[in-house]
Amino acid sequence: MRMTRIALCLAMLCGIVLNDPTGSSWAAETKLSVSVASIPFAQIQRASRRVDELVEAGYAKHRIQPNSPATDEVFLRRIYLNVIGRIPSHGEAQEFLSSKQADKRARLIDTLLDSEGYVSHQFNYFADLLRIQSRMRYAPAQPYIEFVKQSVRDNKPFDVFVRELITAEGYTWDNGAAGYYLRDTGMPLDHMSNTAQVFLGTQLVCAQCHNHPYDSWTQREYFELAAFSYGVETRDRRSPKSMELSRMRRSGDVDREVLRAAGQILQPLAYRAHETDRRLTLPHDYQYDDAKPKSPVQPSTIFGDDVKVPAGASRKEIYANWMTSPKNPRFTTVIANRLWKRALGVGLIEPVDDFKDGIEPSNPALMKYLVGQLTDLKYDVKQYFRIIYNTKTYQRQVSDAELEDGESYHFPGPVLVRMTAEQLWDSLLTLVIQDVDERKGLTRDYGRYANGAELVDKDMKEILAMAEQSSKVRVRQMEFYQQSQDLQKQLRVATRTNDRVAVAKFRKEVNDLRAKVLGPEGMAMMAKQREQARQSARDTDPRWARFSRDLVRASETESPARPGHFLRQFGQSDRETIENANTEANVPQILTLLNGPIFSQLLHSSSMLTKNLNSAEEPGEKLDVVFISILGRRPTERERELTRAEIENGPRGIADVVWALLNTRQFMFVQ
Repeated sequence: MRMTRIALCLAMLCGIVLNDPTGSSWAAETKLSVSVASIPFAQIQRASRRVDELVEAGYAKHRIQPNSPATDEVFLRRIYLNVIGRIPSHGEAQEFLSSKQADKRARLIDTLLDSEGYVSHQFNYFADLLRIQSRMRYAPAQPYIEFVKQSVRDNKPFDVFVRELITAEGYTWDNGAAGYYLRDTGMPLDHMSNTAQVFLGTQLVCAQCHNHPYDSWTQREYFELAAFSYGVETRDRRSPKSMELSRMRRSGDVDREVLRAAGQILQPLAYRAHETDRRLTLPHDYQYDDAKPKSPVQPSTIFGDDVKVPAGASRKEIYANWMTSPKNPRFTTVIANRLWKRALGVGLIEPVDDFKDGIEPSNPALMKYLVGQLTDLKYDVKQYFRIIYNTKTYQRQVSDAELEDGESYHFPGPVLVRMTAEQLWDSLLTLVIQDVDERKGLTRDYGRYANGAELVDKDMKEILAMAEQSSKVRVRQMEFYQQSQDLQKQLRVATRTNDRVAVAKFRKEVNDLRAKVLGPEGMAMMAKQREQARQSARDTDPRWARFSRDLVRASETESPARPGHFLRQFGQSDRETIENANTEANVPQILTLLNGPIFSQLLHSSSMLTKNLNSAEEPGEKLDVVFISILGRRPTERERELTRAEIENGPRGIADVVWALLNTRQFMFVQ
């Protein structure tokens, strides 16, 4: 009953009062670290003021009353969640709130934009857009993931980033961007549809089978655009090694088991992105009068400048240059609108990926200005965010009104949204893990692709020698499996009955049999695999030695996380379609917050929350630690009164307060 009572009381207070009513003064003066900005802040400030002027013109036109400015406490939590995808730690919150510097908000924005946390949060965004999965079927995904992260880390101009994706060639271990094509191996038409939706805000998929019923695109135009990238193949059927292996299979000169092993060894070389002269034709059932079924399709753009493909030129390079050109206003408008929505919660054009003919921004003058700024900034995403985050518009209190479909929003302030699954997970980890942004996930082996780069330079004699050895080991492994079945069964029975003597006996017999059957080569290979697994799973950093390697930021987990993981329960995208994450509430979420494993980690003796609580002496100070850590602010007098008995009850009562705050809307939502 105690937990229910306090949870309901705090939920009412923290849920209804969306903006922190406190105006706490903090005595300590601290200096925030400031990144070196490549563009003077005065220039950014002028652009931010112009954005506010254009937004305010919309207030006057549509009779909108702007929201009040957000308090430092609300701004602090919002900017952390928006820029680096997690709440501020207890120390980070105290540092900002105690600062007396007049420009501390601008300084914090710069610091966060230049942090590793920004890389983590932006990667999650791109992973949703590009449907990045850790378990790609035909190639190692890790180099692709690292390419995207490094591009964000380097602040690569967005047009350059997109151009590198579209023009990518090779294996992913040589060029991570090749993962963009290998993600959709065997689906070139769907790949083009996804590209147009993400980067051109145009949904063409309906036009693949017939003229678009709700837009101006025709089926022929769809195929003309697809013809630019249709020549990119991901299956390398004509590589010299593949052809030599095929010849050996036909000749029958080499043992079939050795050839099978050789095929597995060469699997990493079977898929790479490369442009061919493959041409696209219209479908056999094409039904319109402007062309005949199965007729060849010449590449052509669907808007903007029409481009020609000279003989011998790369079609995908011409496609990439056309798409990312400043002369193609659709490309710049789409990304400017997407990033505006990322900061404010609603796009100036909605939906952000379905720009139909005749659609108008809610504020045309503002949209035009933002497009001009992004172009002038040469697609520098950080500087563009810098402009938005320094506006009065962004730094106002949120609006919690729900918008109807088709209803325009004129930005009296940002829109209230629930945290994404990734923000929730990363915020909970902030309460547990020290320096959470620095902790990396498991060192991922590329599996059968690990030696792909070495295979390129090996001749077939070396490949066959490797295959022969592998084949022998496999045969021995099968022999061991067959001969050890009875022993393994007896070992399982002894384990279930807790017969330690029998367990030791059968385990020794299994190990002896393994050594006898596998021989030195097989045992050496097994030992090497075990050592690699141990090395990859070991965390030698003393800051995290007591915590599971699973407690890493969402960007460091599998993409997407496995079913049943906290991230999937709270709506993480399955990365099968573009941006299909959700923030809908459900029963498993409630149960996870009630008694899931992550809650026990919060009050672990080594968690940051526990360490900060142990450093506070008085009950009132401990309550401050809990509120600052979870909500980024001190409690109100009413909240102190409600929780006094719980805090004075010691660790049990503190756990109740922590649980209650985590279940409030004020924690779950980005205010």
